[in-house]
Amino acid sequence: MTVHLSFRNLEPTFAAGLIDDPVLLVRVRPTGSNLMFDCGQLHHLAKRVINRLDALFISHAHMDHWMGIDRVIRDLHATSKTIDLFGPPGIADKFEHKLAGYDWNLAEEYWGSFRVHEIFPEKICRHLFAGPASFRRRALDTVSRDAQTPIYQTPHCQVLAATCEHRVDSLIFRVNESPGFLIDKEKLVQLGLLPGPWIGELKRRILQGEKQPSVLNVLQRDAAGAVREVAVKDGRALLKQIERPQRPAAIGYISDVGFSAVNRERILHFMQGVDLLVCECTFLHEGKERARASHHLCTDDVNQLLDELCPGYFLPMHLSKTYSRRSAELYRELVPPPGTQLLQLPLRRTPRPLLAAEMDWQLHGES
Repeated sequence: MTVHLSFRNLEPTFAAGLIDDPVLLVRVRPTGSNLMFDCGQLHHLAKRVINRLDALFISHAHMDHWMGIDRVIRDLHATSKTIDLFGPPGIADKFEHKLAGYDWNLAEEYWGSFRVHEIFPEKICRHLFAGPASFRRRALDTVSRDAQTPIYQTPHCQVLAATCEHRVDSLIFRVNESPGFLIDKEKLVQLGLLPGPWIGELKRRILQGEKQPSVLNVLQRDAAGAVREVAVKDGRALLKQIERPQRPAAIGYISDVGFSAVNRERILHFMQGVDLLVCECTFLHEGKERARASHHLCTDDVNQLLDELCPGYFLPMHLSKTYSRRSAELYRELVPPPGTQLLQLPLRRTPRPLLAAEMDWQLHGES
């Protein structure tokens, strides 16, 4: 059965299996670009997927969430684009050490760059690793932030982050889709405005993030019934007068957090109203003590979160490999509230590794 999620411009895909290293891909349809959340093993992804990457969001630097950064560097270092990488404090040091493991003496002027954003609770520290400079690190700036400030924003979406605890700082992410512009015809009539090409021009200006207001000519019918053009200086104010209110769709991503009281409250506050929740469920009910010891979630914890959040769809992921033959029990123990649909992953999406005996020699010319 095909599931149709309630997103206009975002196309989320979980690019891993239930017990694989987690990788959430979000394609931004209008631009064809990709956002990636965590990057463990990536060898199964086509190069075109990596090439369309605009931003990468790392929850924490444990190996199963970070080791794929080598694949990202390999595919993108010689392109001319700048990739934004977001992660917890210390991620710039770890990225610098990754790059330092290779020789960059053949760097070219056309190579791209990586802009690394370290997300602290009250600030963001940015660093640039420029390809033409052999990826030497250069500090950029530090900006203040709060939980409501997007760490990444385009005309089509915004990404927010909050810090949870997993014995290390572990970021959780929320992707808000920018709302579409629905025009309320009754409001147009009340203002004496007529539909026309000016509505499309207004939407274009707002989507492109026009900083300086410029005059917009709108169609208006006067008291005598005549149609005339009227110059409007503040398009955003006009849009607020004529648009139909709507709630933007949202995706929540939670990977590797403990079920402490602080984490629980932070998650419930941060993830309110998400349409799709992608969340780790590493242990079954019987493994609750192991979950507490390793600062992970079990099915009991996830059920509590679902009862409070009531997302439209829920995707459990990152099940411990110790349950690889008992994955069906996970779905039996998860009890989403009414209105939440449970999504299911295959156990693996990654291909089976080849054995040495399967890689034989061939003589040139053999069929």
